[in-house]
Amino acid sequence: MHHFLVKATLLICILFQVVKISAQSFIRSELPTALTTPWEITYGPDNYLWLTESGGKVVRVNPVTGAKTIVFTAPDYFGGSLSEQLNTCAQVNIGAGTLGLTLHPDFTSPGSSYIYYVYSYNSGTTQTPATKFKIVRLTWDANTATVTGSLNLVTDLPTAYDHLGGRLLAVKQNGINYLYFSIGDNGISEDNYPNCYSPVSSNPNNFTMDVNYKNGKIHRFNMDGTIPNDNPVAGNSMYTRGHRNPQGLAYNPVQGVLYDIEHGDRTDDEINVLEKGKNYGWKKVRGYHADNNYPGEATFVAGYTINPAISGDGLKEAMFAWCATPQPTTGAFLDWCTVAPSDGIYYNANGTGIPGWDNSLLVVTLKNGSITDNQVFKIQLNAAGTAIVPTTTLTPNPQSFFATDQALNGRLRDITVSPDGKTIYLINNGGAATDKITVYTLDPVSGIAEQDVLHDLQVYPNPAAGTLTIRTASTLERVNLQDALGRTVYNTAGNPGTIDLSPLSQGLYVLRLYTAENRYVTKKIIKN
Repeated sequence: MHHFLVKATLLICILFQVVKISAQSFIRSELPTALTTPWEITYGPDNYLWLTESGGKVVRVNPVTGAKTIVFTAPDYFGGSLSEQLNTCAQVNIGAGTLGLTLHPDFTSPGSSYIYYVYSYNSGTTQTPATKFKIVRLTWDANTATVTGSLNLVTDLPTAYDHLGGRLLAVKQNGINYLYFSIGDNGISEDNYPNCYSPVSSNPNNFTMDVNYKNGKIHRFNMDGTIPNDNPVAGNSMYTRGHRNPQGLAYNPVQGVLYDIEHGDRTDDEINVLEKGKNYGWKKVRGYHADNNYPGEATFVAGYTINPAISGDGLKEAMFAWCATPQPTTGAFLDWCTVAPSDGIYYNANGTGIPGWDNSLLVVTLKNGSITDNQVFKIQLNAAGTAIVPTTTLTPNPQSFFATDQALNGRLRDITVSPDGKTIYLINNGGAATDKITVYTLDPVSGIAEQDVLHDLQVYPNPAAGTLTIRTASTLERVNLQDALGRTVYNTAGNPGTIDLSPLSQGLYVLRLYTAENRYVTKKIIKN
């Protein structure tokens, strides 16, 4: 019987590709869900995955079986027109697509079953098209699992030729529900393509700090699409300004902190703590204020003047920046150290999910470059949620996950997590054979990272036929050994030093070494 269990375990490892990452084990799988250019994924309170797809589609997916239902397709979706191309520096199409989606914070409550999503439409005529974006509210009937109504909430949202932003997030703050929406600077970077705009001053990215323009901003709306009375400028949806390409929004409900995740240019991909009225400096400031890695940055920071017409105004630097180095003058995009972060999610499972991951941001990236990978970054936050924990030799921060699977996973567009915190769902835009939902589930026999508890632990030999030796200078409260069926075959207080395995049958066993506060490290042991 134990021979069968060993073979079955090995088969499972082959089929699901058990991936060892930073002393944690995850089981990788893919849902059999056919997707086309997905952009958003969120785990709903109805225990279904909600996604957007190209063509103005909203889809609902069973997170276990992968069964997919298209619940709505926008009848007025418009993918742009060739007549809107930019031809001054290249044939660049107008920005269009199906972007962010979010569910009402009280989605399962009567009267609040609303889905919000963003897509492009034609604000002009057939003869003279003018692509714009809109936020639409869908009414969901849980009894029939159908959309029963559609309402335009916010229209005339700008687009152009690059840096669209497009993330949508609904959150409850101090008992009030708000809808946040990110818009990029809409401009092609003149650092890379200097001849696209004539004059250069007409590039939309010059207006990210101007409250009279919608681009380069994080906007805040009431849930009905109206503008909150306490926004920084009366009658203006602008919440923060000076953003380049904010493709991610995340909310920390524990500390009430809102984050944006945005692409830098050649340097300085950023994570920002969003504060009402603040200016994040693009394109005068890139990343940290003190690194002065862009010409004129230090002068702008030193000379910044508060605008009294904007409540809460002030220049705020990034909480974290990847690639905070001098601007490269050679090479191409794939050679630069920017990671191209797309979206993120605040992770907190109250101690019942992935050990050591609580109070962190999980951020996905799009770039498979010469020194960058499509991966998930875990960024550990301080207790207030407003800064990252300093990195150490034993515990780097951020930590990278799943980069070795980038050829399978593709360009990671978005991430969501199951309510118990043990399963991670990723979607990709290209970069792999298909667009899909990739699933990483915490291996049920994995414990916490060894470096967090037992720095000097040695368990040997493994595989073992007779005596198994356990060495550590740390204090062990208990040592437990279970067989592949979860039955305890050895249990003792303290550190036994050695365990005699000779009476046991061949097969897989799970060794747990407990320290104070019931924390433990897990080892998989093979008995020969």
